[in-house]
Amino acid sequence: MVVDANVARVVARLFAIERPLPGAMPDLRDATDRITPDTRSGDFAQAMMDLGSSVCTPRAPRCLACPLAEDCAAYRVGNPEGFPIKLAKAAKPQRHGTIFWAEQEGRVLLMRRPPRGLLGGMRALPTGPWVESPPALADPPLAAAWRVLPETVSHTFTHFRLELALAVARVDGHGPIGEWWDVTGIDSAGLPTVFAKAATAIRRARW
Repeated sequence: MVVDANVARVVARLFAIERPLPGAMPDLRDATDRITPDTRSGDFAQAMMDLGSSVCTPRAPRCLACPLAEDCAAYRVGNPEGFPIKLAKAAKPQRHGTIFWAEQEGRVLLMRRPPRGLLGGMRALPTGPWVESPPALADPPLAAAWRVLPETVSHTFTHFRLELALAVARVDGHGPIGEWWDVTGIDSAGLPTVFAKAATAIRRARW
């Protein structure tokens, strides 16, 4: 019998299998085989799937309506929602960086990110390296009287969390690097979400 998520949940509760998923799947298959009848096994499989989807649900299972309640070990110990046991997800690594907002006559400096890597080739605000500990104005794009705002911006990527300090400065000349974008039209620059968050926070700060 195929052990889908619904069947696995019913069987894990029925036998109170304490081995966490996904390592518990062999135990769940063995337990399912032990209770699968030799006759009308297809009907039994469908009944188990229906039981899992409509009665033995992930949250708030309807144990009083369950035909297996008297034989259910998880129900007897008063903790059906505790099964199947799942391993806690590992915490995502935390990284830190600094976003730089260089403004001159209503325009802000934007850069193209390197073609390879995260957000590759996209237009963005200049940023220092993303490292494990908070940097102190690491690698600003140009020399200026940088001031760090009290507010930070957080963003979660697939593999890590990122917290960014916001450094701002008004500069006298555009210089040869990057692209200078009208601040009032920054929303049309196509910035990735994390940089759009930073732009909104900086403009709100009225520095």
